[in-house]
Amino acid sequence: MNWKVTGIVTVSVLCLIGFGATIYAAINIARSIIMNQDNPTLAQNRLQCNSTNPDVSIRGCSAILQSSSATDADRTYAHFQRGLSYEHNGDLDHAIEDDTAVIKVAPTEAMAYNNRGFAYQRKNDLDHAIADYDQALRLVPELNLAWINRSDAYSLKGDYLHAIDDINHVIKLQPKNPVALNNRCYYRAIAGQLEDALADCNQSLLLKPGVGATLDSRAFTYLKMKKYDLAIADYDAAIGQDGNRAPWLYGRGLARRAKHDLPGSSADIAAALKIDSGIAERFRKYGVS
Repeated sequence: MNWKVTGIVTVSVLCLIGFGATIYAAINIARSIIMNQDNPTLAQNRLQCNSTNPDVSIRGCSAILQSSSATDADRTYAHFQRGLSYEHNGDLDHAIEDDTAVIKVAPTEAMAYNNRGFAYQRKNDLDHAIADYDQALRLVPELNLAWINRSDAYSLKGDYLHAIDDINHVIKLQPKNPVALNNRCYYRAIAGQLEDALADCNQSLLLKPGVGATLDSRAFTYLKMKKYDLAIADYDAAIGQDGNRAPWLYGRGLARRAKHDLPGSSADIAAALKIDSGIAERFRKYGVS
């Protein structure tokens, strides 16, 4: 299972650099933050716009966009940040509008393409998402977040070979990135590259022990390898952290069924189907039933 680190980025230099963006992108976005500090109202709106509370952020950013004192840089920043907040709230159409506004005035801002791509991805408009990630990577080839996001979009299309190829780029730049290693493990397991998948999961767990999503990925790999005891052990550890994940319960149910634990299998599968009625079909597509 993928770690859920895909998506948009807040205006934080550390966050941007941590996901592999270049410093230039952080500077481009942050430049407007320091403008007009002599205008108290605009400064207050900017603080609200930059809030981690999306509703407060939307109010502050909207006030900047309505202000006659705002500079072009202020407006670009407000659109960028409001787009993040709209996406956080699930208002994807408004997020796309704001990201597009940034792109219109700053067509070389890779993060805006990445963010819009993620909003499209959440709408399941995967072709538009991939096109935006493509452009982000043309502008900043080392933007790891866009590589990860595009990999995820490819996986949602069932194109696991392209998903693996994109994650390879991330791992080339960050060979000790546990998230990327986990994701490649999962994609490789689905694609049937089981020994390589297992190596990736083991490495990810060495770097970041005990992560439920990675334990699930390794359990799924063991399930496909028919190593049912090992699969059950990893599923147990993952489910001990969060018992409400349909793939984890369903995978353990299949492993238990293979071990002839029919009561345990039935309970797990029923719980998984209650959470996600489509989980059995997804596993069939992964080659496990």
